[in-house]
Amino acid sequence: MSPKAHVPFALVLAGGGARGLAHAGVLRAVEHYGFRPSAVVGVSMGAVVAVTYALNPDWYRALVNMDTQGFPEPPKASSGNFKERIRALLASERMLQDMVLGWGVGARTLEWGRSLLDSLTLGRRLEDGHIRVATVATDLCRGRRVVLRRGNAARAAYASAALAGLLPPLSHDEGLLADGCYADLAPIDVARGSDIDVVVAVDVQQQIDPRPPSNGVQAMLRAMDICSHEHARLRFREADFVVKPQFPFAIDILEFSQKRVCIAAGNRAVRASLKELRELLQKA
Repeated sequence: MSPKAHVPFALVLAGGGARGLAHAGVLRAVEHYGFRPSAVVGVSMGAVVAVTYALNPDWYRALVNMDTQGFPEPPKASSGNFKERIRALLASERMLQDMVLGWGVGARTLEWGRSLLDSLTLGRRLEDGHIRVATVATDLCRGRRVVLRRGNAARAAYASAALAGLLPPLSHDEGLLADGCYADLAPIDVARGSDIDVVVAVDVQQQIDPRPPSNGVQAMLRAMDICSHEHARLRFREADFVVKPQFPFAIDILEFSQKRVCIAAGNRAVRASLKELRELLQKA
């Protein structure tokens, strides 16, 4: 569908781990219905989607076909036979050892991830995008939010998505940058500007899984989800509209194997909100 005349708007792609891949479905549907954002701000996986959208002309295909096999996965609940339970226990212990003795994932996995981000962003800089793009990270040394608007896009996305304990933080201006969710899951204020009339946020949080975590790593990731919920609720109130994908089942922060499920949820969310979005964005 060709672009419609609409008010200038920005999209805030909030953090949520693997569920952040729903942002790709949201962007695809928004464009399908004729709306093009003037700016996009991303946090965590939302940052990865944001920079890919702004810098890669073939952004949707790149994200849909993105190889997720190299991403770390949380040890699953082991309800199978004895061998499966032992395998899950060993995986949990190896992950914990990597977190305590190092930065988390090994050098090989880290190099794979950085190569993936370079591929998604075509090695370009944030300021090269067809629209304005920014990512948000957390400075672990200063305890504050950092907004990245210039520089290498792959590094900016990595900084915003570097989950503490699993991925090494990024050195930046005498600080160390980690996942932006710790400081600001939904930076609505970053998206506002003199030429932006409307800010639409995408909330990929889900209800806390009522099933008890089965190991320490799952408990840690669950705690991260819980910590971000209340602060995020307050931030989303600052947006003019919130698109809220609904997932058919609980999806963990690191469950990237559900990529297509997440993307489809984002697409459905825009269709479900289309009436409100049109009223908000279309010019009289």
